[in-house]
Amino acid sequence: MATQNPIIHVYNEVNKGKYKSTKHFELVEVINGKSQLSEMINLSKDRKFALSTPEYWLKTRQGNKWSKKALTGLFKTNRRFVYKGDENHRQHLLLFKFSDNAGTLTVYYFKNYYTKDLSKVLPFINE
Repeated sequence: MATQNPIIHVYNEVNKGKYKSTKHFELVEVINGKSQLSEMINLSKDRKFALSTPEYWLKTRQGNKWSKKALTGLFKTNRRFVYKGDENHRQHLLLFKFSDNAGTLTVYYFKNYYTKDLSKVLPFINE
């Protein structure tokens, strides 16, 4: 399966410093397609309850409430500030890139594409 261009979601952090272990982000821009995620997302630090042990958990906003179940975990990659995740049991690959100050989060959403070999998709991420 050929690698396709990702749908890029750009989020800015809102309510900076309000919560200790959770960050909220608001959608600013969608590039290369229609948004696949909600207008607001929530990243919370892993509290070591899951066997998979990601660094963070991503929740989406449904109406005026956060989803009860996390969409995906964010797992470290060999690149600084870049994490990986998936949606729908490895149907869609998600790459997350934080800015240096973590105020901006860019999500690269590879719809209907998943690979464990990140060398195929890392070139899409701007340095």
